[in-house]
Amino acid sequence: MLKKVKSLPSGLLYVWMILFVAYFVWTFFFLHWDTYPCAETGFYSEGIYVAWILFSMCLLLQFPFYMVHFLFDKGREKFDRIYALVTLIAGFVFITIYCFLKDPRQYTASMIGLEYPWAFKVWGILSTTSVFVNTLYMFRKFSYINRFGLFTGLIGCMALFVTINVPSAGEDLILNSLRCMSHWTGALLFAFGCAFPVLFFLLHMAFKSDNRRFVFVAVFFSVIFVLSVTLLITVGKNGLIEGVPVWSVYLILFLVNFTPLFPALEDSQTQIEK
Repeated sequence: MLKKVKSLPSGLLYVWMILFVAYFVWTFFFLHWDTYPCAETGFYSEGIYVAWILFSMCLLLQFPFYMVHFLFDKGREKFDRIYALVTLIAGFVFITIYCFLKDPRQYTASMIGLEYPWAFKVWGILSTTSVFVNTLYMFRKFSYINRFGLFTGLIGCMALFVTINVPSAGEDLILNSLRCMSHWTGALLFAFGCAFPVLFFLLHMAFKSDNRRFVFVAVFFSVIFVLSVTLLITVGKNGLIEGVPVWSVYLILFLVNFTPLFPALEDSQTQIEK
């Protein structure tokens, strides 16, 4: 498997390695366990803090292997399909339950995380894993690879690990607050980074495939994406504005990956877009 990692675009692998080292340095030497209130982080002892950092680093190590396996190793199709479906269902169910731990009209996932810090961490783990794995599976099903999409998806997943380590500073954007800017930056990079690969794929298939359903889904997701950004700027954050685009991504990934509405292309060769 380590040899197959070299099959990834070198720039993508180097960026991931740099970010992984940066995460290690930041967490172990700068983000001490008592930097923020223990009730907001869940780190009630240094042992818990160190265990979480090591565990989160192990999770991050899996992402380049996910890319290699799902994009270039097609020997275990049945297992991979089940794994992708299980992660998708687990992510959707947990994220939905988490969203309603408090009134989503008033509380975002980040604000809920101040009261439920470990549930917030699980939310981040399941969000990144389920969306990233199913995006890769979607790419493989249709023999399609978008290098920029892979880059943004990987960056988005790693960025969310920053967000779940830095508690929310509130719903206001405080430009001179390192805590606020770190949390917001990670959250926004995740949202855009994981949406772009799905959007690029849908637009590609809308123009290249004979399946007109791709056009409908591409338009649907584009409208949701633009509407969510507009509401975020004009209205501000709340759980519903935050949740609708996430639920739409899960719906699209399920329909494309696991229903006969979008059958895989026969005798197709991998189409690589930069």
